Amino acid sequence: MERETNPNGSCHDHSLGALPETPLPGLRPRHSRAQFVLLVAGMSAILLAASVVAYLVASSRTPLTVPVGATVYYNEACGDCAVYLNGELLPALRERGFDPVVVKDYINDRRYRAELTALNDALGIPFTLQSHLATFIRTDRLVVFEGHVPAPLVGQSLAPAAGAPPRLLLYQDSMGSIISYRAWAFAGVPQEYAISEPIATYYSWLSANPSTEFGSGPVLPIVLATGFLDGLNPCAFAVLLFFVSFLYAVRAPRSGVLRAGSLYIYAVFLVYFLIGLGLMQAILLTGDPHFMAKLGSALVIGLGGLTLSSVAFPKIPLLARMPSGAWTRVRSLLMKGSMPSATVAGLVVGLCTFPCSGGIYVAILGFLAAKGSFLEGLGYLYLYNLMFVVPLIAMLAVVSNRRVAVKAAQWERSNARKFKAVMAGAMVAMGAVILALVW
Repeated sequence: MERETNPNGSCHDHSLGALPETPLPGLRPRHSRAQFVLLVAGMSAILLAASVVAYLVASSRTPLTVPVGATVYYNEACGDCAVYLNGELLPALRERGFDPVVVKDYINDRRYRAELTALNDALGIPFTLQSHLATFIRTDRLVVFEGHVPAPLVGQSLAPAAGAPPRLLLYQDSMGSIISYRAWAFAGVPQEYAISEPIATYYSWLSANPSTEFGSGPVLPIVLATGFLDGLNPCAFAVLLFFVSFLYAVRAPRSGVLRAGSLYIYAVFLVYFLIGLGLMQAILLTGDPHFMAKLGSALVIGLGGLTLSSVAFPKIPLLARMPSGAWTRVRSLLMKGSMPSATVAGLVVGLCTFPCSGGIYVAILGFLAAKGSFLEGLGYLYLYNLMFVVPLIAMLAVVSNRRVAVKAAQWERSNARKFKAVMAGAMVAMGAVILALVW
């Protein structure tokens, strides 16, 4: 086959050319059932082992927890903070039996600033509910005061009361005229009340409006949507096209095509999952998943914007491309038509696809790490990567109909710029959604 330049500026500089109408000369692929089972078992063993090791590593880490009692993080250079601390907060805490109170000045000891940031992230406290002065109180409940919460509200929040949630946060950041405060039970939407409104009003609202638990809120649709979008970005869509070319180049019986195609898809899933698992471990080690989610969202928006720019100005080069050397290797593997070569090609393609869509992957992984436990994040990681390969699975389902597949390839070649623009716009929108959720 003659190598030809891709005029549409996809992530790959070369294509397989036209789909062959007749079998490739000398191509005799083998697609035995035993070989298929062996390769599937091998990749499954790798997947299982990686998941178990990641879980054991995560479980071995000492979790960051709020110490029993009362701990205050504040800035000694803030005059109003010192007045509030000594004249209002500490007396209110002592009245409720908290004595002594641990006070940590994060200006004179920078370690306390990092400790405060880590606590906010570990507890999943949104940035909009974080203040320059924070008080953490742990008994059989967890109560957090962010800012200058008035003493009456401090006392009400710490007193036993019907309907009091196991975790409660009050936010009041004004150091001048105090008008209102916000209450949040670490789930659902924070509620705002006049400063004279007792905390019991929030307890009553909470009983009538149970907070949404992790997993039943916006997390699941975001994982499904971003995973599918990731699998349909311009780079991954180019993968679909030469995957179809590979299947037709093989010219094997339908059972052989399905086996080889399934191995290819599983290999893409495996390597992309392993990349995500490694990124998740790195994000957990940083102790700041919100930052990683914000960074990934910014990368997604930036990459989508650059892609839109390349649509308007075709001379602008795309940054995310499969290296020509890697593409040559993948092409030669695909043209062999064997199941081992299809597996290796899938591994290489999965690895080389990541630079095209790594921003959205980092964003969603940071979002998951900030939302729930490691096991919850691992489950959503599996689901995300399943959605990532859904387009490949769909292509495999229709590939037995040659006419449909050829028309799809022709449509993509004639509508590549429009498709790229739509996908880039969707990336920008999704990046903005994730950024808004973690900001």
